[in-house]
Amino acid sequence: MQHTPDLGKNSLGKPDPWARFRGLAWWQLVLSIVPILLLPVGGVIGGAIGAAGLFANLSIARKPFGTPVKVLAMLGVVFASYLGYLLVAGLVHNLLNG
Repeated sequence: MQHTPDLGKNSLGKPDPWARFRGLAWWQLVLSIVPILLLPVGGVIGGAIGAAGLFANLSIARKPFGTPVKVLAMLGVVFASYLGYLLVAGLVHNLLNG
């Protein structure tokens, strides 16, 4: 019986941190990475919301939906990430300076 390699591990048996990104189209990679751009803008809050958006978009990219549905869903996640950051940052700002 032939042994199939685990694509989530590298040749040394260690987990491959890039396995989730492999095999995606360029537009799926771009839409997946856009939410994490909140990290330099929003610090910990932006990074947490951006990471949630990144993982949500990676999950959507792997679903068996049609391309238009994936694009709209992933754009929705990007929009929700930025809107969520603005709402949370505004709330924190008002609590600290209100």
